[in-house]
Amino acid sequence: MKRLSLLLPLVFLGIAPAAHGAIFYSGVKNIAVPQTFTGVYVNILTQATSFTQPGDFNSSPWINLDFGGVDISNGDVFRPVIIAPDRVANLAPGSTVGSPSNLAIEANFSDSHTGPAAGQFQVQTIGYVGYGFSASVGAPVQFGWAKVTVNNAGAGTIHDWAYESVSNTSIAVGAVPEPAGAALVLLALGGLWLRRSG
Repeated sequence: MKRLSLLLPLVFLGIAPAAHGAIFYSGVKNIAVPQTFTGVYVNILTQATSFTQPGDFNSSPWINLDFGGVDISNGDVFRPVIIAPDRVANLAPGSTVGSPSNLAIEANFSDSHTGPAAGQFQVQTIGYVGYGFSASVGAPVQFGWAKVTVNNAGAGTIHDWAYESVSNTSIAVGAVPEPAGAALVLLALGGLWLRRSG
């Protein structure tokens, strides 16, 4: 019985899903996107926000939503998943963002991503922007998602975002880091149960 209790942690580790990498999650932010021409700029990497265009807009991963999110623009190192050059795609939760994704190849402006067609954002309804970004010009690409609500009559919202910290590693839309402590608690409880039953 003691041997079984020693093997139990190995069994749990053997059935645990393999991690792709380490997912960075912003936590809930709920950043308001004002109904203004400049809107809000969010740096996915540093979590900085600005209501004017940052000087490093083209060399750091900023996304800009304005007029409540009806317009979305990006610089050279942040590249959203697009349907067409002027249309950022609204991705379904659980879909994958990675190297096969159709990313904007350069600075882009989207003003036709809201509407009734498949892949478009619905006003005042949560949607997901998938993206690839580089920490700086020439750096490897990392993939992520941002949860947003666009609004054509008031403030929109950038709710939260996440990205894979390992370059060229796909991420599922809506994926957040799994709590590492949960597996350890299960292992400890399993060991205690076996010790008491033995």
